Amino acid sequence: MAIRLRQACVTDIPAIYRGEENYIRCWEPEHEITWRLQLERHLTRWVENFERLTIALMGDHFAGYSLWAPDQDHAELSTIHVVADHRRSGVGMALLKAYALDAAAQGFTQLRLSVRPDNPAKLMYQKAGFLCTGTGAHGYLTYERHA
Repeated sequence: MAIRLRQACVTDIPAIYRGEENYIRCWEPEHEITWRLQLERHLTRWVENFERLTIALMGDHFAGYSLWAPDQDHAELSTIHVVADHRRSGVGMALLKAYALDAAAQGFTQLRLSVRPDNPAKLMYQKAGFLCTGTGAHGYLTYERHA
């Protein structure tokens, strides 16, 4: 089944919320209460960067999303999520490539992201040419790549 990418629309927000909630529950359950208390901050970030919010579809089914934001001189991947049923099918890589292309089209030459050391997605980032540059906030690994 072919992967199709499109710009997010407002009706995607509930699915994005569920994806982010799923991430917190699976990977950082100790932060769930804090995450919920900061929900308005998350919604604001999604809305302020709505034009950089990409949706992936497999057929007619919601398969994932990514969001990036400008951060000084680089484009920061804020979040990327693939629905469990569509993992390991190329959706994550398609979203990652779309982020890189969009950031480059907007004049950014440096891409950056952070990932938990135990998150298997770091292998996808490495395959896409991202290099680990150290450890940042909360023990997350930071990765960078030229656009």
